[in-house]
Amino acid sequence: MDNTNTNPDKIPELDSETANQLLNNIFAECEVVPNAIPLETLESWGNFKKTEFRLGRVISYVVLVILVLLPLLFFRPTIIAQRTNVDSTDNAVYEIQVRTLLPVDGVSATIDGTPVSLEKVNSKNYMVAIPQNGTLLIKATSMNGQYSVKKYEVTHLDMDKPELIRSYTENGYINIVVRDTYSGIDYDGITGTGSDGNTVEPESVDKDNETITFKIPSQPVNIMIPDHSGNTLEILISPTE
Repeated sequence: MDNTNTNPDKIPELDSETANQLLNNIFAECEVVPNAIPLETLESWGNFKKTEFRLGRVISYVVLVILVLLPLLFFRPTIIAQRTNVDSTDNAVYEIQVRTLLPVDGVSATIDGTPVSLEKVNSKNYMVAIPQNGTLLIKATSMNGQYSVKKYEVTHLDMDKPELIRSYTENGYINIVVRDTYSGIDYDGITGTGSDGNTVEPESVDKDNETITFKIPSQPVNIMIPDHSGNTLEILISPTE
């Protein structure tokens, strides 16, 4: 008795001669012209097509990955800058955000062509303090070499000293009319120094009429009139006959 285990799901292999004869019998039964191509050739062709299909599928995947990554080679970063101290006349502080899918290679800024230093908050956020009015240019570059430049106009910073409008004498006093457009006159900071080194204080200050009054001195007095941004107007008043 044969005790060899048989697997009913396993299909027995046919030798080439038997397979060719079986194929010809099927063609004859179906009244089809007998096969003229040896079965070995058909098997070899099928194996070749399988390899070719696998290679084509790999190439398709590679091309798909390239098509997905190709736009990143030309992707430009987006720059968003916002001034945080809009009421300040001393300087303009900007928060800079760089939006990009790629790492940031570098960020720089200039004001009227002069480089200004940036404070790096993290890889895509920066701070910059601009000390003067002018054109602010911010440039951000991604790792792919693409870059963007954003322009902002910095205005309303007080860079000028108070303006002397006029001065006149009246009843032994000299009245000085001054004006400061942006930050305003710092009336509490007004000082005078005589030629002997003594301090001379204003007799009165009329903020509504922007007028500062001193006694006509007996010796020259140097008057310092600052604004709230630290700009100072210097005036020399002298005795009158």
